[in-house]
Amino acid sequence: MSLPVLNERVLQSFLALAAELHFGRAALAMHVSQPALTATIKDLELQLGVRLFTRTSRHVELTEAGHVLVTQARSLVDQSLRAVNLVREASGDFGGSLRIGYSPNMNVPWLCSLLAAARTGPFSDAELQFVSVEDSTLNDHLIRRALHAAFCPGKVCAAGLRSFRLFQQSFLAAFDSRHPLARSASIIFEQVESEPVVWLCRDVNPLLYDSFMTSCLSHGYRPNVVQYVRTFFECIEFARAIQGITFVPRFMRDYYGETSIVFAGLPEDALQVEYNLAFISGSSPVVDRFARFVVENLRQCRSPSSELHHAVLSTR
Repeated sequence: MSLPVLNERVLQSFLALAAELHFGRAALAMHVSQPALTATIKDLELQLGVRLFTRTSRHVELTEAGHVLVTQARSLVDQSLRAVNLVREASGDFGGSLRIGYSPNMNVPWLCSLLAAARTGPFSDAELQFVSVEDSTLNDHLIRRALHAAFCPGKVCAAGLRSFRLFQQSFLAAFDSRHPLARSASIIFEQVESEPVVWLCRDVNPLLYDSFMTSCLSHGYRPNVVQYVRTFFECIEFARAIQGITFVPRFMRDYYGETSIVFAGLPEDALQVEYNLAFISGSSPVVDRFARFVVENLRQCRSPSSELHHAVLSTR
C-alpha cells in the first residue's frame, strides 16, 4: 500500500478548511478555486481511506479522524518549516519569507516604521510580507501556519500562541465639528448618554468589542450603537456625516489633524485598547528572532503614544 501524499500544499488546504469549515472561505484563504480545494480534500480522503469532513448543504464539520489529522498536520507543517529555517540559519541566511499579519485597526504609521527598521536592519536579506487580515481570523491564520506572527488589538487567548503586549492606548470620543460638544476638550459619559453611536461589529474582534462594552458599562454608560462598521476609519467617516459619535484609539487623531472631526478626551483610563504581537514560539528561529527584534525596537520606532510599555515575552 502506497503512502498518501501529505505535502505542504495538501496539509495547508486541509488546515484551511478545518479552520473555516466553509469551502468558499477556505479556498479564498488558500488563493485557489473552490473546485480545486474540493478535489484536493476528496483526493486526500481517498488516499487515507477515511472521511475527514461531514458535509451537508449547510454545514461542514470535522469527523473524529479529521480532528486527529488537524493535530498531526500542524505538527508536520511546523516541523517542515522549522527544518527549512534551521538549515537556512546554519548558512547565515534568514531565508525565505516571513508572513506577518496585522489588523486593519492597527496603528499603521507605527507598524510601517517598524517594518522599515526591520528591512534596513537584520532582516534586510529576508522577504517580509505584511498582510492585512481581519481581526477575528488572525488567531486561526497563526494556528494553521498561514502567518508566522500577527499584530492585533485586544488580548490573545488562543491555546498554543505566545504573545506580548506592545502598547496600550486610551480611547477618545470623536464627532463632527458641528456637533454641540465640538468645543469640549473632554467629556464625561453623562453628556453622551442619548447620543447615537457608531462602532465596530462584534465579529470584527469579539474580545475588543466585549472589553469596550464592559468598560462602558462599568462607568454606567450603555452605548446606543445605531451603526456598526468594520474599521476605525469607518467609525470616523460615519461620525463626520453626523450619523453619531464614535470612540477610537488616540492614534487616530494623527490621521485627521485640523479637519471637520473633533476629538475629545474621556475620563482617565475609562476606555483603552491593548495591542499585542502573537506568534507560535519555537516554530522557527527566524520567528523568535523577529519577536525579539520587535521588543528591542519598540521605543525606537515612531511612537504610537506615551503609553508604550516594556514588552516582556510571555505565554498567554
